[in-house]
Amino acid sequence: MSIDLDTIHAELPALPDTIRMVVSDMDGTLLTPEKTIAPSTMAMAKELQKRGIPLCLASARPPAAMTKYISQLGLSGQNAGFNGGIIFSPDGTPTVSRVLSRDVLSVVHDMLHVHGIETWLLRQSYWMVSDAATPFVEHERRITGLTPHAVPDLRHEFDGIGKVMGVSNNYDLLQRVETELAVMLRGEASVRRSSEMLLDITPALANKGEAVRELALAHGVKPHEVACLGDAHNDLPMFAVAGLGIAMGQAEDDVRAAAQVLTDTNERDGWAKAIERYILPRVKNT
Repeated sequence: MSIDLDTIHAELPALPDTIRMVVSDMDGTLLTPEKTIAPSTMAMAKELQKRGIPLCLASARPPAAMTKYISQLGLSGQNAGFNGGIIFSPDGTPTVSRVLSRDVLSVVHDMLHVHGIETWLLRQSYWMVSDAATPFVEHERRITGLTPHAVPDLRHEFDGIGKVMGVSNNYDLLQRVETELAVMLRGEASVRRSSEMLLDITPALANKGEAVRELALAHGVKPHEVACLGDAHNDLPMFAVAGLGIAMGQAEDDVRAAAQVLTDTNERDGWAKAIERYILPRVKNT
């Protein structure tokens, strides 16, 4: 069902006057459910470029799973992977790379293991798993194009790890573990679900709010001049930093509540509608 944006926004407070940069999530936001860029999205991305508005991607994905889309969009600036753990150039070369401490990794590994949650480690775009043949691994391989590497014991692979992923179809359990780990690792790691089935653990400064700050600084833009689009819990930090937060129509209630405005779903051209409705009118002619 399409969303009546006029009714929803009839009594909204005033939005920022000027937008000079856009930072977008990928899965569930920029991309369709089939993991493609819709023609309407491509057209609005080109319109942003035409008007001199930088578009940057901020994703839980590693750089190698983002570069194809960066190329399709013709982006020339830096982007953020691992929820901000890696800031990298369009060819995937990191300019900032943060890693988790061994102590944090030990706590995370043990917590996920005791709850029977499938655990993956990522060293930049090198993906390590205990079993490369699980349905979750196969699903992720199809989506990202990355190759899983089975290792005998993940505990022996803690050097240089930028992200841990906990994967489970027990959504309630994953939410509880998210809450527990966030308390245990406060100040040491960022703990956020990037979807109902994926829990991301990254270094403390590896969150999309910090990514917005760093990407904005690189472009000479103030955070309050940035518009962000997202749909998941790992997008909440960038909503808190940016001047304009836009939630996708299928986002969970708490994500929708944290945004200033709501657009349609990623099945119904929600990204393109948001750019046309909320961002382009706030782009000043230069």
